[in-house]
Amino acid sequence: MVAIQRIAIIGTGFSPTGDKIPPSEIAAIAGPGFRPELIETKLSVFPGTPYERGIAALGYIEAGIRAQDEGYDAVLINTFGDYGITELKSALRIPVVGAGESAMSLAAMLGRKFAIITIWPKSLNFIFEERVASCGMAARFGGLVNVLDDTEMGLRGTEQDPVVAMRGAKSAMIERIVAAAEQAIAKMGVDTIALGCTCMAPIGSLIAQRLAVPVVEPMTAGYAATEMLLSLGVRQSKLAFAAPGEGALNLARQLVGEVAMSTEVACEPCAIAAAAE
Repeated sequence: MVAIQRIAIIGTGFSPTGDKIPPSEIAAIAGPGFRPELIETKLSVFPGTPYERGIAALGYIEAGIRAQDEGYDAVLINTFGDYGITELKSALRIPVVGAGESAMSLAAMLGRKFAIITIWPKSLNFIFEERVASCGMAARFGGLVNVLDDTEMGLRGTEQDPVVAMRGAKSAMIERIVAAAEQAIAKMGVDTIALGCTCMAPIGSLIAQRLAVPVVEPMTAGYAATEMLLSLGVRQSKLAFAAPGEGALNLARQLVGEVAMSTEVACEPCAIAAAAE
């Protein structure tokens, strides 16, 4: 009997679910011999500033350590921001993959220059700028296009919630995303599109059908990359990501555990979106 390899998916790409069922887009492409399971963070905050991104990363770091403790064979950080990815590649003995790094790597493989089309407003561009720089993609990156602005993001949790409309494949949102991609192709000279949020997974195929260039959806790109690493039997280099001592891992376990017990911190967009569903 072939052993099943379990892949921990950290983050749903949208709102918390409270169970281990992975996003349907991942379940649909999971290969034989692999079992993706959702691991949710105990500490979560909307990464609206660099400081808050750091707090969010701590939650992902603890979740990754917990996944290894529970015997998972690999970890996928299911967000384009790849929160805590460098730290987890150092902390864990098992493969660690980020949805953002995977999407950009695949986009660079499929074309000469890619653009990122994201649902999020310009105030969050620092997340994408960090990922492009940290992944060494500056020479292949053509630009970033934001579909929504901060005013529209204020509609989250209402009947006009644009993120819920996007995930429901409402025609107006699909048209806006397609127009943003076409603008990037025409004005930025790009030949490949990477969608800039795993929350865009439900509409990835719809966008791809409308464009004449390859479209990379980060959730599925990241998951496929994780299965590939396990199939090849490779993981991150410990010369690049030196391993810490067990005491340092315990600090993350204890710190996040204490915070989780003392307060409930919810990811703002996820909590609001969940309430609107």
